[in-house]
Formats: sequence, structure tokens, C-alpha cells
Amino acid sequence: MYLKNFKVVNWQCIKICEISLESLMIFIGQSNSGKSSLISAILCFLGYREFKSKDFRFNTTKIELEGVFFNPHKLRFKLNNFSIADKKIHIKTINTLSTTQKYYIFFKNQWIEITEIEYFSITKSFSLLFIPSICEEIDIKHFISSLLNTLKVKKINLPNAIKAIVNTFNSLQKEYTSNGVYRNLIFEIFRALAKISEKLNSSIINNSMIIFEEPEIYLHPQKEKELFNNIRILTKLGTQIYISTHSSNFINLEMYKSICVARIEKDKGSKFFQFQGELFSGDEIKNFNMNYWINPDKGELFFAKKVILVEGQTDKIVLNYLAKKLGVYNYEYSILECGSKSLIPQFIKLLNEFRIPYVAVYDRDNHYWRSKEEKENSILKNKLIQKTINKSFGDYIEFENDIEEEIYQQKRGRKNYKNKPFFALKKVSEKDFKISKNFKQKIIKIFS
Repeated sequence: MYLKNFKVVNWQCIKICEISLESLMIFIGQSNSGKSSLISAILCFLGYREFKSKDFRFNTTKIELEGVFFNPHKLRFKLNNFSIADKKIHIKTINTLSTTQKYYIFFKNQWIEITEIEYFSITKSFSLLFIPSICEEIDIKHFISSLLNTLKVKKINLPNAIKAIVNTFNSLQKEYTSNGVYRNLIFEIFRALAKISEKLNSSIINNSMIIFEEPEIYLHPQKEKELFNNIRILTKLGTQIYISTHSSNFINLEMYKSICVARIEKDKGSKFFQFQGELFSGDEIKNFNMNYWINPDKGELFFAKKVILVEGQTDKIVLNYLAKKLGVYNYEYSILECGSKSLIPQFIKLLNEFRIPYVAVYDRDNHYWRSKEEKENSILKNKLIQKTINKSFGDYIEFENDIEEEIYQQKRGRKNYKNKPFFALKKVSEKDFKISKNFKQKIIKIFS
């Protein structure tokens, strides 16, 4: 059983949201944007926690939690008046301030009320393992016991690697242990599960869901990357895993369908943005994936309040330096090196779908030494960038031929373009360097 769609109405800071769920879901957003509210709603829907009075959104009296499960093996659920073994099972729960909680299943094109026991026979047909962000001894104990119970139910002999981790945990309970040690134990569990599952070519905890809040806590960057790789292995082999994170090490641009961005909108509460369609086709897919592998740090764009798209390294280095010098640099903005002008529209498409504010910065490339064909090609690329921009939250800045001509305030010959980043930074960092009025205005607008 896999949860494929989820709808929330009037839950905490969420007025209404509907999301599609992949085997791996990555919930991201600024602090207090609604990630924890969404996860708590999922936990309540699945019966992991109870309703609380504070769960009702301000000035509302009715909460609805609704989900669609994919039932590939057509498990049969026997209810009082009928049984169901459909590939899709659609249920919901409603709670009001004036009545007791009610449960429903969508059957033969209508909602039919069912009992609490019948409802939870469906939601608890798979194992749920929860790792909260504040992870103390009792949470680890519950996670490990749930994991062991899952393996026991599946009649899987406890692997030696897991045995060793459990023994370590048991010995640690005899003395004071930091949260960091507990988090590293979880890391080791994921490493062992992924390694064993890879050998079997099937997750040993399939038909399970893991909800993991802020997996990056207490881990250094290298371990974050390894943990994310192990999570990906498990989801590819049959485990459904949801994570909420503030680390770009748990973001992979190739997996944009797994990304769900939470954002607070004035008077509307938390909104969630995702894209389930196909952003690219043909060579675009290959180029985009190659670009990501060259610079995997591009995942940080999802955490930025604004993204500054640039062509290459020189633009990124110089704009960073001069923005700080001018006092307009903003640490909540990310400068993203796209690799070339041709690839900027691909990143614009991605930002458009997730409605992340941005500015595209590119070179006009109309140098005196370029051929007629080269200039015409540049004009077409420039127009494509401008055409792709969503003007409600996107903009563009065009450099006069390129950033070097902006820096040196003179036309540059073709031979002047060796070791560009080094010499450009060297020039702008000179004590007597004076930035032109036009270039200064462009930098201020980029960081506005």
C-alpha cells in the first residue's frame, strides 16, 4: 500500500492543500512555512497521533483529512457491510468541534461512513516509522522497536548489521548519551538497510512508510549525502519515505517531482508547490541532468527567497564580490551558475513551476568581432530567455555584450577571454577600481 494523494482542509496553518506523493517526498521551505503542519496532518490521518483542539485552523470548526492509497497487490479489506480490494482506495476522516470524529470510504461513487476500526484496518495495513526532528532516547527506542516489529512481521531474520546497532543502542541506554549519538545510530540503520536491500534487489522494509524530520541534524555534509543516497536506494526498492529538510544535500534536481515547497502567503496560510508534469524533453533532459552532475549544489535554489541565474563562473564570482562591496548582498538569495546562456531557460521553467522569485542575468554577446551568424544566434537565445520569464515574479538583466565589458568599461577583443574569473576578480578587487554608474545600477537591481 502506498499513499499517492493527500488533501488537507483547515489544519493548523493550512487552509487547504492537495498534493501528489512519490515514493520519495522532500518537503522544504523556510521555518514556519507549514512543513511540520503537513507532516502532523499525515500522521493524524494514518492514526499515528490523535486530533488536538489546537489542530483546528483559526476561526474554523471542521477539519478534513483525505487520502488515496495505491493498492498494487489488491489487498482485500473486509468492512461490516462489504469488502473492497480495488487498486485505489480512497478514504477520509472529518473532525468538528461539535461532533465526534467520523470516518468514510469512497465506494461505488459515493462516500460511505465506516467505523474507526474499519478505517484503521486500512491505514495500518503497512508499517509507519516516524523520526521526529527532536530525536531523544524514547523516539529512537520507538523507531527501533517499530523497525524490529516490521522485520518480524515480514518473517525476516534480523541481519547481523542491524543486530549490532540494536546491541549498541541497548548498551547506550545504561548511561547518558547525546542526541548526536542517537542520530548517528539512525544513520547507521539506514546504511545497513540500504546495503542489505541492494543485495536482495528489494527493500527489506517494503510496504512501509518512513517519515523523517530534518535528517541532516548532527550529521556533517559528507554523511548527509550518504544518508540521502541510502534513502534513495530504499525508495527505489519499495519503501515510501517522506523527509522535511533545510539542507540542499537532500535535494536532487533530477527528482523535481519529489520536491514539495512550502510557503506562507499573506491571508492564505501555508501553500504547497510541486510539479508532476514533464519539464523537459529530448536533449533538454540530458543537458539538464549533465548540468546538475557538474554542479550538484544547484539544489539550494529551492531554499532561496530569490534566485539569480547567471551564465558562468565569472558572473557568479564578480556579482558576489561587488554586491558585498556595494552593501546590497543578501544571504537569502542564491546565485546559480547555469553553465551557458542556452541552459538558462531550463532553470527558468523549473523556477516558474515552483513560483520561486528570480532574475536571469545574461550577456548580450553582440561583440564587434562576432560574425553575423553568431550575433543572430545570440539574439535568438536572448529572446528565448525573455519569452520564458514569468513577469509576475521573474525578471532579467542584460549585460552590455558581457560582464567583462561592464567591468573594464571598454570593448574587449576575443583574445582577452583567457582565465576570465581570475582576472575579472583581480580587476574589481583593485583599490582604485571604480564601478560604472550603469553597472552599479544593474547590480543593485539584481539584488533588489
